[in-house]
Amino acid sequence: RDDAHPYCSRVCCGEAVKNALKIKERSPDTQVFVLYRDMRTYGLVETYYEKARELGVVFIRYDEDNKPKVIQKKSENKRDLLSVSVYEPIIGEQLSIDTDLVVLSAAVVPPEENKILAQMLKVPLNEDGFFLEAHAKLRPVDFTTDGVFVCGMAHAPKSIEESISQAYAAVSRACTILSKGKIEAEGIVASVDEKMCTGCGTCVKLCPYGAIAKNELGVAEVTAVLCKGCGLCAASCPERAITIPHFTDEQIISQTNAFLERVIA
Repeated sequence: RDDAHPYCSRVCCGEAVKNALKIKERSPDTQVFVLYRDMRTYGLVETYYEKARELGVVFIRYDEDNKPKVIQKKSENKRDLLSVSVYEPIIGEQLSIDTDLVVLSAAVVPPEENKILAQMLKVPLNEDGFFLEAHAKLRPVDFTTDGVFVCGMAHAPKSIEESISQAYAAVSRACTILSKGKIEAEGIVASVDEKMCTGCGTCVKLCPYGAIAKNELGVAEVTAVLCKGCGLCAASCPERAITIPHFTDEQIISQTNAFLERVIA
């Protein structure tokens, strides 16, 4: 974790501990050091951590402001080796560890292609670049765009077991759509007056559901099955070419005036 990637990759610590255990099982006399900033072996992976300590794996915690350094040098027999220099805060000393192998636990970083895919599917990304679900509790594998679902590391760093469980959930949600004979659209759907629309594209950019696109005439067109009637397009249209049934400007103004008349009276 750093300023560029403030999130935890979740799998790094667990895999490092498992690899250390594998080395100890194959070669018990091999010295294994694990340098860490925060050891996050959550769930049952904690048992691997405890077992690794019992087998003699040395865990050294380093400070974020004083990170370990890898130095290439020659051994006594003129052999090239890597030496790791790390400050041990408990004993307050700088340690130098000569190694045969240095393994870096690489972070899970979202690909740049996520931005392109997000634009194509009209789905959001979070601040770290992973795909953002509609609701973490109520709709954990759904997007705000109907019929598009997320699972695995496209959503966030997670283990294989967690990815499989989320994949099952995504498949189940997809089946709820495929099992229906027809899809029911929302009762309130935005409509565009083609004579007033100038094709500026403001509504296309702002629609959170990807329900608006320009047609062959260059004017906005609403896909009814995707529209949720939120009214964002109508509120942002500079030409007032979009209306929401039962929520026209005249109706809202009339409701406001009626309310104010009662309050004043």
